Amino acid sequence: MKITKINKTDSKVTIYFDKEKLEFYPATYASYHLYINKIIEESELSKMKEDNKIEEYFLYATKRLILTSYSPSKIEEFLLKKGANKTQIKKVIEKLRKYDFINESKMVEEIISFCDSKHYGFYRIIKMLNDKKISKEEIAKVEYNSIREKKECELQVKLLQNKYKNKNEFNRKKSIYSALLRYGFDESISLELVNKFSNSNHFHEINVLKLDYQKCFSKFSRKYTGYELSQKITVSLLSKGYRINDINYVKELQK
Repeated sequence: MKITKINKTDSKVTIYFDKEKLEFYPATYASYHLYINKIIEESELSKMKEDNKIEEYFLYATKRLILTSYSPSKIEEFLLKKGANKTQIKKVIEKLRKYDFINESKMVEEIISFCDSKHYGFYRIIKMLNDKKISKEEIAKVEYNSIREKKECELQVKLLQNKYKNKNEFNRKKSIYSALLRYGFDESISLELVNKFSNSNHFHEINVLKLDYQKCFSKFSRKYTGYELSQKITVSLLSKGYRINDINYVKELQK
């Protein structure tokens, strides 16, 4: 096939042949020594078309990566949906690495920095790395630091104490413990620090109990009276984690 005309713009290069015209990305065009009247063999033209397809996928990937960082595995997912085959994907990822569009080590650093700012635990970090489809090799480099974990966990306990300050001691501890597990802290250190820092004074516990007592009374007094009402309130408050002695004390105050 002989080239009869070449038309260039910033975004594409149109090459005219005897009976057809083909469009290529500037980067693809620049990879070949093309000029008017040059004869191109079918094999060379097929290679140009394949290189152009790879350039299309490369440009698509760079647009995604400009918005946010992605791991090679995630980029592979995107490209498969676009119709790329395994060989094309491999070449695109190699090119992305070459021009530093993909850098898993940098992604790991960014995720760890984000988790540090949120005071998350080690297992939350690992979960986020897996969610971002970071390679197992990179994840394995992230080490557990017991000093860091205890420090961050202590801070979270103090923050969560304020969040759940209107709960009684039992439910506050339960809520804080559950939150710590969600934030990625180890079960043992979470339990240890919850018991160490989240105990409330008895005065506070009685005040919260008084509020819950009034709620129970309003709820059950519509249907029950006397001994049956008293039992319903007691059972409900026990289920909320209050001590029987405190419940009886508050009952006496309400008489």
